[in-house]
Amino acid sequence: MPSFPDLPARSPRFIAAFIVTALFFALGQFHRSSGSVLSSVFLEEFAVQPEQIGFVVGTLFIAQALGQIPAGVLIDRFGSRKTLTGMGLLAALGCLLVAEATNLTMLLLGRALIGFGFSAGLIGSFKLFAGWVEPDRLATLNGRYMSFGLLGGLLATTPLIMMLDRLGLRGVFMFFAVATALMAGVIAVVVRDKAPALKDMPADPAETLLEVIRGIRVLLLRRALWPLLMAAPLLYAPIQILVGLWVVPYLADIHGLSALQRSYCLVSMVGGMSLGPLAYGYLDRRCQDRWQVIRRGALLVTIAFLALVLAGHVHWLLATALATLACGASMFFVLLLTHVQQMFRSSHAGRVVSTFGVIAVTGIFITQTVSSVIMGFFPAPDMTASALGYRVLFGFMVLTSFTVYLLCLWFRRSIEPQQHCSPR
Repeated sequence: MPSFPDLPARSPRFIAAFIVTALFFALGQFHRSSGSVLSSVFLEEFAVQPEQIGFVVGTLFIAQALGQIPAGVLIDRFGSRKTLTGMGLLAALGCLLVAEATNLTMLLLGRALIGFGFSAGLIGSFKLFAGWVEPDRLATLNGRYMSFGLLGGLLATTPLIMMLDRLGLRGVFMFFAVATALMAGVIAVVVRDKAPALKDMPADPAETLLEVIRGIRVLLLRRALWPLLMAAPLLYAPIQILVGLWVVPYLADIHGLSALQRSYCLVSMVGGMSLGPLAYGYLDRRCQDRWQVIRRGALLVTIAFLALVLAGHVHWLLATALATLACGASMFFVLLLTHVQQMFRSSHAGRVVSTFGVIAVTGIFITQTVSSVIMGFFPAPDMTASALGYRVLFGFMVLTSFTVYLLCLWFRRSIEPQQHCSPR
């Protein structure tokens, strides 16, 4: 491990790069979290059939999953600055296509470009930070970045509803097309891939694109990572099942809340998602055993969903509090990604995060599809049937989150040396 002499992680250059990349990530989070609000608008604007809306919303996630691997390859090969700039312009083009869409095909193409373009956000930023920050500070910085960026999900709640009322769907996406293009331009001007203190240090040998792609195969064949690769499809499920798809109809069907009241509940959940990385960053600094923090986070998600099964129907405040807890606790994956990233040399950081990312984002599409199948078995002609369906859905989430807990336990016990949690 090379020494890191006087890295200027608090320099104006790095702070500006941190802010602009976090804002880029926040724009991506807005699009990921906006499905529950936009679905009804798509139904009206494009005459989408109810059975098609899941595919329309999910197109963004499919494209984002497909974009993870090429994004990681490009970042390892050309750096974060060039990759984020280019893919940001693609996302801006996607927003423009949605704004100008006259049919379902244009809408799907636009959402696909948005998902593909923003697929580089998290990977590019993690790789960028590795060139500016000492390794032992990466988990804390990544947590702050995630917290900052996840605030973009707040735009997908009450603010989005207000923007749609004032600007309409096309006006909203024209605004985001311009904002995203401007953000890509700022990244090109502000971001630098490596701190000045490291410019004279020997770089890892440049690899051809074929060598980089072969390196992904090596990563997948590393048996030590298999438990975590198995957990990856379930990492984002709590957030996307709740915030991205089902919590809005749940609050309407079970608790009878209005659209504005439901948006306030969404604000609470997104706030939990934003505070989660900060809390885990603090715990990572305080505990020598990072995996104890990760395991307890996975277990806390399991408990929150179990409580939703048993008592979520009692009162909307209780349901909102439990859903917020589940969203915040699920952010333990920030520590998991940081740990996996640090298991490999810096030149492989992009492909490491992207490989996990493609599996995790694909898992969003899979778990959302499974959740739709589950709810399809429990049609809601009355409130009782709907309540049963939601309980079964949350029971499915209990199973998935507990599976993640067991896989993390397997990885820790079989690979990592046993440590005790104590203040650093």
